[in-house]
Amino acid sequence: MFSIFASKAGKTRKIAKQLLWFSKKIDLYRRDVLPPADLAEQLERAAELRAKVKAKPFQLVEVETAMDRLHGVMCRNGGMIYPVSAGTDYTDMVIMAAIVAGAIRSFFLQPFKIPTNSMWPTYNGMTSEVRQPNDPVPGFGEQALRKVTLWASTYVIPAEASGEVGLPVDYRRYADGSFQIGLRPKVSAPDGGLLRGTTDTYEVDIGGHTQAIAMPGDFGFEGVLLRTYFPTEAALPLRRQDADRWQAVFRKAMAEGRIKQTPAGSVLLTGRKAVRGEPLLNFDILTGDMLFVDRVSYNFVAPKRGDTFVFRTNNIPGLNDRFGNPSQNYYVKRLVGVPGERLRVNAEGQLQVNGVALNAPEPIAANNRREVSAGYYGYLPEVGGDRYAIPLNEEHTVRDHHYFAMGDNSANSYDSRGWGEVPEGDVVGQPLFILHPLTARWGWAK
Repeated sequence: MFSIFASKAGKTRKIAKQLLWFSKKIDLYRRDVLPPADLAEQLERAAELRAKVKAKPFQLVEVETAMDRLHGVMCRNGGMIYPVSAGTDYTDMVIMAAIVAGAIRSFFLQPFKIPTNSMWPTYNGMTSEVRQPNDPVPGFGEQALRKVTLWASTYVIPAEASGEVGLPVDYRRYADGSFQIGLRPKVSAPDGGLLRGTTDTYEVDIGGHTQAIAMPGDFGFEGVLLRTYFPTEAALPLRRQDADRWQAVFRKAMAEGRIKQTPAGSVLLTGRKAVRGEPLLNFDILTGDMLFVDRVSYNFVAPKRGDTFVFRTNNIPGLNDRFGNPSQNYYVKRLVGVPGERLRVNAEGQLQVNGVALNAPEPIAANNRREVSAGYYGYLPEVGGDRYAIPLNEEHTVRDHHYFAMGDNSANSYDSRGWGEVPEGDVVGQPLFILHPLTARWGWAK
């Protein structure tokens, strides 16, 4: 009897410590975006659990009660950090632990996972490979191999009803009377349970039936819909890529009368029929690049134009939250301007430094040549932002002790054009080696 209790107490103590670790992580990474009252409640619950875990004798019921209280608060506060997917979280922990242990033993390196596609095609965030609904699905053996080499997950989503497939849309109206059409926004929410992850929920209309589709929180599901139902527009070599491609879809649909009003709102009819129980969508999700960052070199040589570099964001006011709290993240971008250099993006989408379009390094040169076949669509002069934004419609001179950062995927990168320059003291290092995926991308970083 005692051994059974001891075993359960040990497991409970281990889970409680993991819960406290995630609470600390939420505090470190999200305290700048959380309402003070919510953060205070979480810290209070964490302190309560910590005291229960340390108490002697160990009171199992009291610890479990304190765990439930802290879990409930963390579900509200956790964002993308908590709750977590069991499979993804434990796999990432094992991989990251092995990477850190090996790196610390041999080099001063920091592992880093690319979170978004702002540096695509140089580095990849979470991407997709889309098949048409009735195309063959990879077999079990191929899926297993792709899981190891690409960390790919296969999704085949059956239709819940029969009828024409439609995509819910919303209208954004402006003061001058103009309007713009866009897909209905996703709904983001954490799943219930102790070890579940955050999901984004999208809606698809099938003959008047609304089907909800849940996707991982970091994934751009809109791209799957575009490539499944509008492959012609998806292939257009437009500078703003999918944003412009969707507008091409909407313009054509308006001309052809394929945006209809339904009891559930406006729907863009795709012209495709779905059959209940048969595939509605068929695609793979591929995780982002995992790489090593060299933290040593910049202690001896200054960063130079053309480097890809990783930096902290806590001293960039343009990334502060609405309460003025600093961002606590790491970004990876390309350094395109050093102090004293004059930057501008001309009408042809070329990045100019001191009045001359750059021809090195190759990713910048490829963007300046607009090598669409290789994934380089040219540069855009602005990406929005607030009072800290630095649009490059006009020439801008980089300040002393600062760097100008831009993503290679200019149309999908929020960078110095939107939030300002990077202080030199916040530079961490530069990508050195792509550890995963195990494809032709594996090897020395560009």
